[in-house]
Amino acid sequence: MISSSAAVGLVTVLILVYALFKRSARPSSLSMIRGPPSPSFIFGNLLELFQRPVGETEFAWQSQYGNVVRFKSILGGDQLFISDAKALRKMLNTAGDNYVKLPSENVVKGMISGKGLLWADGEVHKRQKSIVLPGFGSKECKAFLPIFKDCADSISTKWMETIESSNSQGVVINVLDWLSRGALDAVCRAGFDVDFNTIQDDSHPLGRRYRNYLLVRDLFAVPSAEQIFMQAALRYIPEGIIQWLIDNGPGSRLARAREVTNVVGDLAKEMVQERATAFLERKGDMDIFTLLLKANMDANAKKRLSDEELLAQIRTILLAGQESTGTTTSFILLELARNPKMQSMLRDEIRRTEAITRERGSPHLTVTDLEAMPYLNAVLKEGLRFHPIGTSSMRMARDDDILPLSKPVLGVSGEMIHEVRVSKGTEIMISITAYNRDKDLWGEDAHEFKPDRWLDGTMDGKNSPGVGVYSNLMSFFSGPQACIGWRFAMIEMQAFLSTLVGKFEFAMTDKAERIVRMPMFLMGPMVEGEFDRGVQMPLAVSLASQNSEL
Repeated sequence: MISSSAAVGLVTVLILVYALFKRSARPSSLSMIRGPPSPSFIFGNLLELFQRPVGETEFAWQSQYGNVVRFKSILGGDQLFISDAKALRKMLNTAGDNYVKLPSENVVKGMISGKGLLWADGEVHKRQKSIVLPGFGSKECKAFLPIFKDCADSISTKWMETIESSNSQGVVINVLDWLSRGALDAVCRAGFDVDFNTIQDDSHPLGRRYRNYLLVRDLFAVPSAEQIFMQAALRYIPEGIIQWLIDNGPGSRLARAREVTNVVGDLAKEMVQERATAFLERKGDMDIFTLLLKANMDANAKKRLSDEELLAQIRTILLAGQESTGTTTSFILLELARNPKMQSMLRDEIRRTEAITRERGSPHLTVTDLEAMPYLNAVLKEGLRFHPIGTSSMRMARDDDILPLSKPVLGVSGEMIHEVRVSKGTEIMISITAYNRDKDLWGEDAHEFKPDRWLDGTMDGKNSPGVGVYSNLMSFFSGPQACIGWRFAMIEMQAFLSTLVGKFEFAMTDKAERIVRMPMFLMGPMVEGEFDRGVQMPLAVSLASQNSEL
């Protein structure tokens, strides 16, 4: 009987042969587009993209070649790198049905989050979104502010206890760990009316299992050359074979991924059963999942989500709700630690607003208060622009097309290219990282963390052609596939930042000076020289002085 490793080796050889055949059969319309030289026929430019810190390669390409770049995938295959606003608007907004997710990547997404919104495309995505959307409306998200505030206060209490017990003015805290706990508690309470209580003691059995097993960032962190090659090669082979490899392939990461899938699947089923019972008995508040169940029951039979799709939405909400806000907030705190003056300005604004609320007899800041704080929101926007944790997305052209450009790029023969002809089957890397640093959109100082650009008129007249769902940023993506929970995320981060910066002062540490942004499933912070310890954000945290301009 053939062994598992031998079977995988045989499949790998077949992948190489099949990939070469498929690549040679594909027409290329990209010969006139400039791009970097390929250091390797086997790996193309992929190692420099996925083994270096996020932005290092993308910014160099953007600076040298512009917002449209041709680069090499494995075995000499061509791919496009695009960060041009007008091209992205067509791809994601006006002609989104022609630019579909890569089937091979969707198999991986399906393994991690199930066949929910992250996986779905076309009409399936539209149907799923129509059911999930009622839980993420503006009114519904604003109603979750007390939950977000309570989670932020719980983190504050823990940090204060740590500082007091240290008998020192401040301590080094991995703020990412606590922000991830807070984000998990927040999304579970708001999403499913379930309190994991991971901030306090991590004693909830489901919460402990989730945190112990769902380490998606670690699964995809610092991939080897072999893993990068295999992931790229999967694009050339049928989905059934990919699924077999995922289900049966050797390797610690695949084994870990399968374990994650089983644990989170079981967790989702338990939460569905618990919330469905509460819904039928009309118990609990109107959490997101209850609103989803109500919308599903009210929909006609053709639009309703299946049990599998309901489970997938839970997995998607858990993943996106924890990883995105916790990591983004930790990067913002890093920038504030690097820029004490900005931190002080934000703290003063928070305390002025809190004083106003006390004068009117309100115990807490409201959503209206948070939205009326210009510097808080400028810091948030700049954090989203500067550190988008969803760094890129792959698409494939279903049919031949022409993409217009906001700014022409220089072609191979020295001519200026004003539009790009895209052949059916062309694979395109949408660079969110590079779009968010485009100097034509954000100014010559686009590579500086500068909240004032949102306040001093710098952005006037620099709007892109309607890309993104929030402030022309691509951080929440764009078009029908944009992040459905962006309002939820914004209010949560407003609550966390206003609470934590109001009470604590953040400063750099030796390890924080060595933070690098590494490509993973979502971008994560790692300490150079300590990649084996996974994601972390170690900052010096102390109680903020009560002295202010007030």
